[in-house]
Amino acid sequence: MQLSRLSRQVRSPLFNSLIVIGGALLSRITGLARDVVISAQFGTDADLGAYYAAFRVTDLLYMVIIGGALGSSFIPVFIQVWQRDGSERAWHLASAVVTWALALLVLASALLWVLAPQLTIWFFDATETNIALTARIIRLFLLSPLLLGLGGLAMAALNAQDRFTLPALAPAIYNLGIIGGAIFLVPFLDIWGLAWGVIIGAGLYLLVQLPGLWDMGMRLHLTLGRGMVELKTIAQQMTPRVFGQAAAQISLLVTAALTTWLTLGFERLAGLNYAYQLMLLPYGVFSLSLSTVAYPRLARLIAENRHAELDASVRNTLSIILFLTIPATVALMILAVPLVRLLYQRFAFDQTSLRYTVMPLLGYATALPAFAAAEILIRAFYAMQQTWTPVLIGLLQVTLNLGVGTLALLSGGGVVALTLAFSLATNVELLLLLIMLGRRRPGIWGERTLWRSLGATVVATGGLALLLWAIRRFSLPWLPFLALNGSYAWRQDMLLLLVWVAVVGGVGSLGYLGIAAALGSREAREVGARLRTRLRLGRG
Repeated sequence: MQLSRLSRQVRSPLFNSLIVIGGALLSRITGLARDVVISAQFGTDADLGAYYAAFRVTDLLYMVIIGGALGSSFIPVFIQVWQRDGSERAWHLASAVVTWALALLVLASALLWVLAPQLTIWFFDATETNIALTARIIRLFLLSPLLLGLGGLAMAALNAQDRFTLPALAPAIYNLGIIGGAIFLVPFLDIWGLAWGVIIGAGLYLLVQLPGLWDMGMRLHLTLGRGMVELKTIAQQMTPRVFGQAAAQISLLVTAALTTWLTLGFERLAGLNYAYQLMLLPYGVFSLSLSTVAYPRLARLIAENRHAELDASVRNTLSIILFLTIPATVALMILAVPLVRLLYQRFAFDQTSLRYTVMPLLGYATALPAFAAAEILIRAFYAMQQTWTPVLIGLLQVTLNLGVGTLALLSGGGVVALTLAFSLATNVELLLLLIMLGRRRPGIWGERTLWRSLGATVVATGGLALLLWAIRRFSLPWLPFLALNGSYAWRQDMLLLLVWVAVVGGVGSLGYLGIAAALGSREAREVGARLRTRLRLGRG
């Protein structure tokens, strides 16, 4: 026991950062594997659309009541009480938070159980069969917020004591639970096997973190925490973040709900979710990981009044995120068909499913840079304890998404128009965040290095786009499956497609880095230097 505690004490911040980044990468990989398994079994079946519709509704419940909002508010207060008053009072605070969170979740879940059919009819447009199935799945999924909520609080407590390993593994374990349900239960229970996989995954999400809590000396009991002023502090800090979390989830729910109003809407909703998850892959690996690691440093710089270093840290993180996500946008758009074919097209995922996934991916891809860049800007506002600014901008984003999406739908637009409405709203959100942060921190965007780097990124991405387009155009006569309407037999063509995507991805990455480095991109030169170092070490 003493040795394990000593090893945690000597862990550097870099080591903890690597754990967080590794966990995020593992979560995205298992999430992609989850979607690959599900797509092979269901394609874009209407029942799968009902599953995703139910997911959106219950996810909103989880994110509003707990999600990241309670965790981010609970962590600093828990640390403060632990250091000031000792572990016993800290666990008493944690017990009160768990009690109140469970009470709210149970109350909200009971209300949603009763209203599930009415809410489903209000949000989504589909046949009576699909509406009834969605309502029934929503009721089953109400177990999930309870388990994920407790798991989220466990994660917050562990992170507060610099224990990152088990929390980093929990999201991947959650995905593995869903994969297990898809593989072992779906053959007997159909879509309900997948739904029960979600519940199993949520349970594992909590259970995998319990050993860490026991090692911390966890002492939880039901209590309302009367007289604990820290509860009021947590509630006050949570309020704006709850609205922020709700805005992000409502915006996704808006796009999903509007999609169901199209012809074969629930089938299209399944494809919409595949496209969204593909967009989340570079977002999670690049933006979310970098922003998560940067956030504690930003808060520390604010506390120490090192404002110049704060500005530099925000600029550098933003520059890296854009350097990675702008070319990812181009790659997702130009290589949408081969990527979706390679990942998903087999068994139940047919040519129709391909169209239902590729088309919204084109719209979602245009939102990726703004979606990713907003993450670090929002965390900068949180670090400065100016939480209402990103919240109000987020609510404006939801309103704009709903308004433009509805207008597009009434004008005869399809699912691409809906994802472009989401993209427009997200880009407006980013612009407003940049403007407001510039007002809060005058001069933060005046550094020329940022603009030179961004210029190099944009020009290099233009070169990447030409390169990828030319390779794809040249390859089409020999590889017709690169086109949306081309024939594809996955058993015969998948290996060739895999080789093509790997070669094109390698050539495109080297070409992009080379152009960006030639234009003076600091990020490209750093990546090049690391690659040369690894090559020398490999030869040695």
